[in-house]
Amino acid sequence: MPSTFLELRPLTLQPSDLLRPLGAFEELFCLLDQHFPTNGALAAQITGHTTIQQWRDALDVVQQRHPLLSACIDTTFNRVPHFRRVTGQRIPLRVVTSPNARWQREIAEEVNEPFTPDQAPLFRAVLLHQETHCTFILSSHHAVCDGSSRIFLLRDMLLSISGNTLAALSLAPSRETLFGAKQRTSTEPGLPSFAAQRPLLPRVEGVKLTPQQTMALQGRAREEGVTIHAAISAALTIAGRAIDENWRNSPLRIMSPAEIRNILGLKDQCMVSVVGGEIFIASGGSMTFWELARFAKDGLSAVKSRENISRKIDLHCTAVSSNLTVEQAFQLKRNVFNAQVMFTNLGRLPFDSTFGPLKLETLWAPCALRGIEGEQTLGAVTVNGSLHLTHISPAPIPGLLAGIEEELRKACAI
Repeated sequence: MPSTFLELRPLTLQPSDLLRPLGAFEELFCLLDQHFPTNGALAAQITGHTTIQQWRDALDVVQQRHPLLSACIDTTFNRVPHFRRVTGQRIPLRVVTSPNARWQREIAEEVNEPFTPDQAPLFRAVLLHQETHCTFILSSHHAVCDGSSRIFLLRDMLLSISGNTLAALSLAPSRETLFGAKQRTSTEPGLPSFAAQRPLLPRVEGVKLTPQQTMALQGRAREEGVTIHAAISAALTIAGRAIDENWRNSPLRIMSPAEIRNILGLKDQCMVSVVGGEIFIASGGSMTFWELARFAKDGLSAVKSRENISRKIDLHCTAVSSNLTVEQAFQLKRNVFNAQVMFTNLGRLPFDSTFGPLKLETLWAPCALRGIEGEQTLGAVTVNGSLHLTHISPAPIPGLLAGIEEELRKACAI
């Protein structure tokens, strides 16, 4: 259940402060996040000389560039939550200068710390700073930002630090509006919002393949006619079932969010622009690695089709149209969005990793949790030709990430 009610600060209801109503998917995240923090986060390791002030200044610049970085969610205006502009509230930057600080611990803290919807900004940053290298962690409420958006925000940070000027962007409509769905309205009074209780601290770990190993995996996947996402899904299934009896004896469901930014006509705006897909793998199968990978690919073949996007949008719009409560949203998640695994592959970094004197060396993303019992979350992104895998869970399957890495190596003879 949500934590004790946090007293709302009075909001001056200026029409000009209202940015837009939340779309159905954003509204679902607003509700779900009040029961369990569904924050998303990344950790980027950068080499090159920087000062703490440079990072503070860049964060301010990026906040001015993207409207949702200066917004809260007003649930009291009416029964449809609205993004509301809030000025004068800088994104918090927590600085850690200890050379013993570990990104795994710090990102776990950020994923675990709830946001309060009506308190802007709905972003936080952490800087593990050393003179010639640092790790930058960015976390956000899931209603205002997705995994790809955080990567573009990271790019903007590095562009600003390296001396580039960034123009302000306009606020994009919601995913639903961009796809042609009707925005729901309401004349009913709104409800106060809550911050979720802080859950147990999850464990986070990451591994990366070398560029040579990544190239071998990409080549073999092409030969087998599958995607990297499908190959990793196969490795995840085989490794998990070798370790965990429950996985062996039960069907395995892998939730696989897919980016539809291009389909919606978006570029690098900060917002939620994903659609859900799922791979269902029955227990007791005897498929080989590449047979399993082909099965996974087939299971996601239509995820970006207009039919699937329309079906998912209809599902979300129908859910919130009944004025869903926080408790009802939790029950929906528990009954429908309850796959054992959430696996998001952000693909290749969509920009060069060098920014003047700075170099983005490694990237661990995306990190997020859903509040599902026994959940395992896997994130993948390829940076500098190297596949990075991140595993986060409050109850991790021991050895799962190492097992995935080993299965990938065996399948590709690397």
